Amino acid sequence: MKAIYVISIVALALTGCTTTPSTQIQAFGDSTKAITDKVDAVIGEYNQSALTGRFTNFAATYTGAHANELTIDLLGGIQQPIDEKSKKGLAIYKANRAIGAYAKSLSALSVAGSRADIDLASAKLYGAMTGINTQYRVMNENGGDLFKSEDFATTTKVIAAIGSLIVEELRNNAIKDIVVSADAKIAILCNVIDKQLDESGIHDGIYTSRQYVLTEELKSYKAQVRKNMTLDWRRSEIKRLYELKQGVTNSTLLIQNAQKAIREVKTSHATLASELKSNKFSSEAIALAIGRLRDIENHYDSYETLLLECKKIEKNDKGVLSCADEK
Repeated sequence: MKAIYVISIVALALTGCTTTPSTQIQAFGDSTKAITDKVDAVIGEYNQSALTGRFTNFAATYTGAHANELTIDLLGGIQQPIDEKSKKGLAIYKANRAIGAYAKSLSALSVAGSRADIDLASAKLYGAMTGINTQYRVMNENGGDLFKSEDFATTTKVIAAIGSLIVEELRNNAIKDIVVSADAKIAILCNVIDKQLDESGIHDGIYTSRQYVLTEELKSYKAQVRKNMTLDWRRSEIKRLYELKQGVTNSTLLIQNAQKAIREVKTSHATLASELKSNKFSSEAIALAIGRLRDIENHYDSYETLLLECKKIEKNDKGVLSCADEK
C-alpha cells in the first residue's frame, strides 16, 4: 500500500510540472472538497447511530403486550440529535462544509471561461466566507469574525480585476491574493474544528448508540437461535453481530480519522499559499499536497491505515481502540 502511495505521489509530482496552473488549482480545490465531504460523514454517522439507537430502543420497548402503547405522538418525539439546539455540533458540520465550499469555489474560479462563470464562482466564495464567519462565531466562545469587511472588499477587488477578457495571469494573481490572505483564517478554523471534534463528545455519543444496538441485537439473536434456525442463518447473524462489534471498537477511530483529514486540509492549504506567494502556480509541492489529500480520501474508511501510522495504540476498558500519539 505504501509503494502504491509513493508511485502515485511521484506521478502527481511529474504531471505537476507539465500541467497548467489552473489544472493544479482545480485539482487542489476538488480534493479538498472531497475530504470535507468525508468529514461531513462523521456528523452524519453521529446522527444515524443515535437514531438507530432510538429506533432499537422503541423496538425493544414496545413489543409483546406493550406494542399497543406505541403511538404516533411517541414516534414524533424521535428527533435528530444534531439540530439547532445542539449549536456547536451543528457548527462543526457547517464550518467544515464552508471550507469545502471555499475550496470548490477556488476550483471553479481557476477554470472559469467567462465573466458569468467568474461571477458565479465569486458568489459562492462570498457565501463560503460568510458561512465560515457564522460558524466560527458559534464555535468560538470569544466571538468575533475571521473574515473582516475589508477581506470581502479585497476579494471583490481582485476578482473584478480579472476583467471580462479572461487573462490567465490576472486570474492566477486573483487566486493567489485570495488564498494567501485566507490561509491564516483557514488554519484557525481547521484548528477549531479539530478541537471541537475532540471535545464535543461525538465519539462518546456514537459509542453509546452503537453499544446499545449491539446489546439489543445480541439479545434478539439469543432469543431467535433457540428456534433451531439454520446454520446459514446463524453464520450470517454472527457475521452481522461481529460487524456491529467492530463498529463499537472503532467509534473513536472514526473521529480521529476526521481530525487527521481536517489537519491535512490545513497543511495542504498552507502549502498552496506558500507556493502561490512565491508565484509558483504549478509545482511539485502543490502536486504532493494534492497527492496527500487524495491518499486520505482513498483510505479514509480504512482504520487499519490509521493504526499502521500510529505509534501508540490504546484500548480502553470498553474495548474501544484509539491512537494516543501526540498531535
